[in-house]
Amino acid sequence: MRRCPCFNSNRSGDAQARFLVLVCALVFDFACAPLVAQTAASAAPVQSASKPGDQRMEEIEQRLNAVTATLSQTQQALQQSLLEIQQLRGELDAMKLKAATSSISAENPSAAVQTSTAESTQNNDLKALHEQQDALQAEIEQHEQTKVETSSKYSLRINGLVLFNAFSNAGVVDDADLATIALPRVPGSSHGSLGATIRQTLLGFDATGPHVWNARSSARVSVDFFGGLSMNEYGYSSPTGLTRMREADASLDWERTTAQVGITEPLITPLSPTSYATVAIPALSASGNLWAWSPQLRVEQRIPFSEQDGLTLEAGLIDPGSSTYTSVQLDTPVEASRRPGYEGRIAFHANGSSVGDRHPLAIGVGAYSSDQFYKAGTTIHSWAVTADWQIPLFKRVEISGEAYRGRALGGFGGGVYKDILSGIDMATGLSRISGVDAVGGWSQAKLRFSPTVEANVTWGIDDALTNSFDGLILSTATNPLELNTRNSSTVGNLIFRPKTYLIFSPEYRRLQSWLYDGPASIANIFTVTAGFQF
Repeated sequence: MRRCPCFNSNRSGDAQARFLVLVCALVFDFACAPLVAQTAASAAPVQSASKPGDQRMEEIEQRLNAVTATLSQTQQALQQSLLEIQQLRGELDAMKLKAATSSISAENPSAAVQTSTAESTQNNDLKALHEQQDALQAEIEQHEQTKVETSSKYSLRINGLVLFNAFSNAGVVDDADLATIALPRVPGSSHGSLGATIRQTLLGFDATGPHVWNARSSARVSVDFFGGLSMNEYGYSSPTGLTRMREADASLDWERTTAQVGITEPLITPLSPTSYATVAIPALSASGNLWAWSPQLRVEQRIPFSEQDGLTLEAGLIDPGSSTYTSVQLDTPVEASRRPGYEGRIAFHANGSSVGDRHPLAIGVGAYSSDQFYKAGTTIHSWAVTADWQIPLFKRVEISGEAYRGRALGGFGGGVYKDILSGIDMATGLSRISGVDAVGGWSQAKLRFSPTVEANVTWGIDDALTNSFDGLILSTATNPLELNTRNSSTVGNLIFRPKTYLIFSPEYRRLQSWLYDGPASIANIFTVTAGFQF
């Protein structure tokens, strides 16, 4: 056996030499033979030279480094070989499985069918995963799309509803496009109408702003194209209509408090029936729905009882409009009184969203008060007491509605759009102005067949009480609509939304309007609506 030249080291390097001997013995057979030969060839100079101990130590360290590098290369080669062996083993197992499957298929066709079914199921699952991935990617791309740039650099969201309404009116009505009152039939005139409109199309803007006093700021604007008809030089009406402001407000939202200014629906009557045939003027207007949008300043305070239940307290100042029948001054009667209207509401709510498809339960009561001043020096006290409700009866059935009792509510749409009556007092023979007492409301039953289909049945009535007419001789020049004392509507519709942004809805409405001293006028209205929401 050949000895390693490392044995020639002096005593000062005995420890290092012993360690080197052990390493050389481990790798000699497969890695160190060339290195040992080279070391032996250079051993004579090392042995014969009378070098200092430090130089000998440096040579030993160099040789040890060379051996370490060789070992590292060998280890890498072994790892690479191990990976190749594992890969070949996997390929071999796959070939064995394929051969076994072919054999089973030849001997047992049912097993082959099961194997094919399993592979088909796996393919379908893989395809479904790919589809989900594509959908998620599309949503991510949608969220990453370029936003509308504003001067404030805060986000702005644009939304809208392109709404097409085709209608057939069997009877005489106040507005062919969107009827609210039935009128008496006049001999020799048309007793119906047929047409279509897209003037109820909506466009909205929702903006969010910075935090002010620890509150989130936001604003919204909503417009439609029901503000009138443009005329050309031939006198024909354009079906496009004019842009009209519907609602606009700015809000500050704290955790339990909201402060808002703008033009919105009265807080005493926050609900409206569901209908896509009557969007420009909410459904059951002049038939129990006090809806008229008015300038307001309002504050809402939320008092939670638990995570699901709580109270809502609301208070505000409002500047309601006035009825067109009795508008005999440039400013509204409430503005002429130099005092705003006062309104308030308290409501109990319970969140039912955690129970299947149940919707929240809400029951509220409200009150309104203001003074109306007229040129004749007469001041009328306008007031109202209201109630509203949303009650889920079953998993897919819900009823909702409102009721009111008050006086001089024409600016909200009550009293068949009348605040006052003016005429000659039968007892004194003098001119007299009296406020119109009114009572009314509406109720709706909603049935959700599925997430895409629902049906709604609604009935409402507005009654200008006859005691307001008693003992008063009206002028012969009085607007015929001012003579209406009661108006009711019955509505049924079906709403189908095959996609969240597509709407199809047929609707039937029956209007009945009574004059103070005449029979009821009736109109039957059929509407088909198609909409695209964005």
